[in-house]
Amino acid sequence: MAKNDGVLGISVRHGKLAMTVMRGGNVKTTVWEEIPNNIVDDYKILAGNLFAEFLREKMHEHKIRCKKAAYVLADSEIFIRNIRMPDIDDEQLRLNIPFEFRDYIQGTLKDYVFDFVKRDRNDGENAGQIDLLAFAVPFSLMQDLMETMKLAGLKLEKAIPETCVYETLLSEIKDSEESKKERCFMDIGNNHIGMRVFRDGKFKLSHIIDIGEQHIVQAMADDLNVDMHLASTYLRTNYQDCQKTEAAMNAYKDISLEVIKGLNFYDMSDMSSRLKDIVLCGSGAMITPLSDLLKERIDKDVVTMQDFLKDHKDTEDLNITFASLGVLLCDTGGMNNASDIVSVSFNQKRDLKGLLIGTAVIVVAAILVAKFGVLDQFDKLARAQAREQELQARYDADVQFIKTAGELSDEYYHYTWDGMTEEELGRVSRVDVAKLADFIAQQGVSVRTMSLKESVLTVGVTGDTLDTMSKLTASLAEQDVVESCSLASAQKEYVEEEQTFEESAEGTESTEEAVTEETEETEEVEEEETSEDTESQEEETGEEVNNKVSTQYVVNAEIKIYLKALSSASEEVKE
Repeated sequence: MAKNDGVLGISVRHGKLAMTVMRGGNVKTTVWEEIPNNIVDDYKILAGNLFAEFLREKMHEHKIRCKKAAYVLADSEIFIRNIRMPDIDDEQLRLNIPFEFRDYIQGTLKDYVFDFVKRDRNDGENAGQIDLLAFAVPFSLMQDLMETMKLAGLKLEKAIPETCVYETLLSEIKDSEESKKERCFMDIGNNHIGMRVFRDGKFKLSHIIDIGEQHIVQAMADDLNVDMHLASTYLRTNYQDCQKTEAAMNAYKDISLEVIKGLNFYDMSDMSSRLKDIVLCGSGAMITPLSDLLKERIDKDVVTMQDFLKDHKDTEDLNITFASLGVLLCDTGGMNNASDIVSVSFNQKRDLKGLLIGTAVIVVAAILVAKFGVLDQFDKLARAQAREQELQARYDADVQFIKTAGELSDEYYHYTWDGMTEEELGRVSRVDVAKLADFIAQQGVSVRTMSLKESVLTVGVTGDTLDTMSKLTASLAEQDVVESCSLASAQKEYVEEEQTFEESAEGTESTEEAVTEETEETEEVEEEETSEDTESQEEETGEEVNNKVSTQYVVNAEIKIYLKALSSASEEVKE
């Protein structure tokens, strides 16, 4: 790749695909396209197969014929650190760099690919040490990226971090004093502005300003009463000179104010700062009124990337395509040991493959040794088989027990929060509701219905009096899980209970059979007196009905209970 013959530089930034073709060390083609929604999110590729299809389609549309690709890795997807280590050989550096990231990365070290860029060697007090710009890239990111390029008909030759691309562009400046100036690159994207500061041609720090081109699009959409997509098209094409409307100019002022705040904060936090040069890039730098306003308001030398890259000034749209150009210049620029993470990733894959093969050989050897070593172990085998049968019997018994306890899963689901959504977790505890139902049933009433909607529990109960319902409502209000409760409705209902003389007689016979002879004599005397009274009553009232009817009433009520929200349910689930 010394001459970058037939290499396609690819950059995905702020939802835009930038492509640059270089052959024989010369730039042949530079284009960029808007990527459809849901394929990428700012810098991140969401759907690899759809992105590969889109890339292949745009290559065909612009008549780009390449087999090799170089990709720009977004800084937001990787870890970057400036570190200082002893001046040892590259192999030893590569072995020790992973331990510099163990407090920053997630997962284990083997899940990442590590690489570095060498800085100048130190003199004086730090003699024998070297400064490095080190990177930690998720191994899964590299695998997905290589697979995506393969689907697009390309072979990923190298992947360079975005920070290295900026340093490469600085190394393109032929005047060494000019290239070592403290300089800030302002990348104006859709949703934010990336602020990167370089000193002596080396990366120093980065900062994100939470405002971007979408702020202008939103202001223009509100002013012209159109949707965001159409407003974005108007802004990009300057439809009817819309870039100079009052709404757009106010949005430019908002952006300039945030940029000035960020620069002032940097100047105040680093008293040694000598920042005088600003380079605007990104899609926002293509909006001429915005660039002019920033040049006017910022008390520093402000230029666009198109003007900064004087050697490539004839290349169109460098404000967007500079990254796809810079990744191709990494081999030809003045960088010392430009990072090439793809080769490291391949080496790591080969090392992993060799490790798996070695492990397989060891396992096979162990199996062979074990096979020929068991000939004198028949006695142990017999005892092991007996033990195995015993364990199998215990296992079968346990399985049978588990099968008979199938209701445990339903009970577990009912009394825990497992499987509930975040919205459900914020309501009330099912256990508290169940305990509350038990409490109601112990108050001398019967529960007819119960329904729980959000944090309101509606209970239908039946009791003997209204006073019972009032006492129940007061008792419920004192419960810990109840915020308040009210008696929504209460109604008396009369109930008739009938009892025939035949039923009374049957009851009397069963009673007489259960008592002693002494009690029977007493009963006979009482029956004689009762019969005399009964005869007199029959003479007065005549023959009416043979049934005795008693009438009483019950109270059917509906109580609304407002439960306290379960604020810490999520934490309880995690514990």
